[in-house]
Amino acid sequence: MRMLEAHHPTCSCGAASPLAAWARIEAPQPKAPEPIRRSSAVPTGPAEILITGRIHTLNPAQPLAEAIGVRDGRIIAVGSRAELEGVISASTTLVDAGDGTIYPGLIEPHMHYWGSALTLDWVDCSTRDGAGIDDIVAKLTAAEPVIEDWVLGQLFDPSLLPGEPDLTRAILDAAVPDRPVLVMNASMHFLYVNTVALTRAGIDDDTPDPVGGFYGRHDGHLTGVVGELAAMESLLAALPQPTTEYLVNNLVRINRNALAAGYTRTQDATTGGVLGAAEVGLFHQADFTGRVGYAILDTVADEILSNGLTPFAGDDLCRATAWKFVADGSNQGRTGYQRENYLGRDFRGSPNYDTASLTERMRRAHSLGWPIMVHANGDGEIDQALAAYRAVLDGSSGLQLRHRIEHCSFTHPEQLDQMAELGVSPSFLMNHIYFWGDAFVENIMGPDKTALLDPFASARARGLRVSMHSDYTVTDFLPFREIQTAVTRRTRGSGQVINAAERVSASEALRAKTIDAAWQTHSDDVAGTIEVGKFADLVHLDVDPLAVASDAIAQTSVLQTFVAGKEVYTR
Repeated sequence: MRMLEAHHPTCSCGAASPLAAWARIEAPQPKAPEPIRRSSAVPTGPAEILITGRIHTLNPAQPLAEAIGVRDGRIIAVGSRAELEGVISASTTLVDAGDGTIYPGLIEPHMHYWGSALTLDWVDCSTRDGAGIDDIVAKLTAAEPVIEDWVLGQLFDPSLLPGEPDLTRAILDAAVPDRPVLVMNASMHFLYVNTVALTRAGIDDDTPDPVGGFYGRHDGHLTGVVGELAAMESLLAALPQPTTEYLVNNLVRINRNALAAGYTRTQDATTGGVLGAAEVGLFHQADFTGRVGYAILDTVADEILSNGLTPFAGDDLCRATAWKFVADGSNQGRTGYQRENYLGRDFRGSPNYDTASLTERMRRAHSLGWPIMVHANGDGEIDQALAAYRAVLDGSSGLQLRHRIEHCSFTHPEQLDQMAELGVSPSFLMNHIYFWGDAFVENIMGPDKTALLDPFASARARGLRVSMHSDYTVTDFLPFREIQTAVTRRTRGSGQVINAAERVSASEALRAKTIDAAWQTHSDDVAGTIEVGKFADLVHLDVDPLAVASDAIAQTSVLQTFVAGKEVYTR
């Protein structure tokens, strides 16, 4: 595969989503939502709902309970069943959770609604779980078209396969000879198409490469590999257009999928990256059941702010929560910005901003009171992000606005020291270790660099509050796999341990999906623990993930999910 050091950011954490070339939807930009006004008063009167079961509150002052009283969606009492007799009435609905364990609802602090909504029905061509080329071809051959007669696939990642093979035109022609096929690489820097798709787009052997992109060729003939946004646009523009209704319906489907995984609160990490400012209005129109926060993307932030959006505007179900900077690319796609070259390559990735520009833009966000999220995968980019934070904060602490570094993947001890000094916290894509750990060791970084990946224990030792995220759809909603990976640090393939010194306990890992994720997303006043005054957002699990063997945590299943005390998912 041809790799370019100059690159466009990936969609999943990207400033220039290639999917925007497909979703050319004209959507209205309604007036921005008003700043949230949330009462801190505990509702009075008897409980409308009483939930009973084996309850772990994560509140150190009252770690265990048997019953939760709920009124107006808030917790009004927590304690033993006998203690809560006084808050129930003849009209109270009794919910017996039975077996299993109840915990606070989980929080997903970094995922992607919009790109995921566009590709929700595309064929899963990922190689994360050991699928090879033959498996992917079989899926595509059996697939129903997504829109009109187009067969569409996503998440193909050759870095996890021996020799890093491409899905060539010849392979795709053999799989589906009579309909157009388009498969997106997991990095979103490449796509793969068959002959019918090339013909639909008007591309042939004589078509010149556009500036900044390429059409893969062998002996002068197109291979079906298309690289970088400038070339990908012509293929994506040939796709039939999705509708606004299709996208909004898919947002709701994704939200329900998150509820099924135990998440009662999710945060979109690149709002505006596909449809621009219109995404804000569409978020607030969506019929969500789980709570949603969104981080506005820096490249469209000025357009979004022109409508009057302010930090935390919205309501208890959907609100603005952060300002996002995508400062480099993907490590597994070799576009993250490193201090040194990738293993066996003569490049180290590149930043998406120069330091002066990044600092200027971050200073604007900070001055307007926005929490900042900086996507920084490579250690070189973490250096740049920290330099920008230091200049912006100018002696003050990032703790007030709870500024973050996203992914913060290959992090050196001195960088963690700086984060602690500046008051900037990390959010780790912990399943990097599980899915890509072997590839990082063997092909991309080497063992010494890979040992720096997601240094959870070192971050906690410095007093940093840590969250973990899926980066959905970079990885699926797998919260208990994230927790198990933080505890064991074992890879999926070989089972090798990536730096055992960075292991943490299951309780520390669970904090990263509850208490500390709530803090990072400015929702700790209403989420993260089960206590009086907070929302009755809960997850009922078949087992206690803190009581099972470390290699069994990932098998934890969600039996029920509650939002505002109401059951919104049941297995």
